[in-house]
Amino acid sequence: MFASILHKEFIKLRAFWLAALALNACIIVYVLLEMLKLFRMDHAEVVWYRVIHLGQIYYEPFMYVMVITGIFLAFAQFFPEMKNHRFRISLHLPLAPHNIVLGHILVGLVAVVLILAVDVMALYIMTGLYFPSEIVHRSVFTVLPWALAGLSAYIGSTLVLLEPTWRLRIFNFVVSLGVTGLFLLPADPGAYAHILIPLFALVLFFAPSVLLPAYRFRYRKF
Repeated sequence: MFASILHKEFIKLRAFWLAALALNACIIVYVLLEMLKLFRMDHAEVVWYRVIHLGQIYYEPFMYVMVITGIFLAFAQFFPEMKNHRFRISLHLPLAPHNIVLGHILVGLVAVVLILAVDVMALYIMTGLYFPSEIVHRSVFTVLPWALAGLSAYIGSTLVLLEPTWRLRIFNFVVSLGVTGLFLLPADPGAYAHILIPLFALVLFFAPSVLLPAYRFRYRKF
């Protein structure tokens, strides 16, 4: 039964996942062109100085697309289910409700992680072609919190969508906005490097929160 849920969610998300992947691919190409533009406008040593000493970030679009990816896939997965109350039918399957919800979330998180991993790897490769290893590592450590923001945005959007009451839905939105915002605070490039593990733990602890509105939706405890 659990495997069937995973397969159903995979089929449902497949087209939306490809659309999100295409959007991220466009951003990758855009960032690459912006990086090449830097070297066309100035000598390499000038570009390196701006990036290393002035903290210039030419790959900032990744921050936005990672969050958008998490929100988009959450809405693609749960908005139709909640709009037509189809998700209540799933919660009546002969399986523990928390296993049903976690099965849905697992597929969504894997879908988001795969796309964000492509973004991080693409930045790693692109940066390695034109910058020293110091810049490569710092660039990766700069975008990893943004990737966690994408995961948090997916969980937060799911938390809002699964909540059956508007009052708590607004509360969940504020909480989700606050948690996701922690990963997007203005900081120097690579500043989050030393706290990535606690931030990742925060995302893990945030994920089970989606069980609360799901149980309220299942048992109509509004």
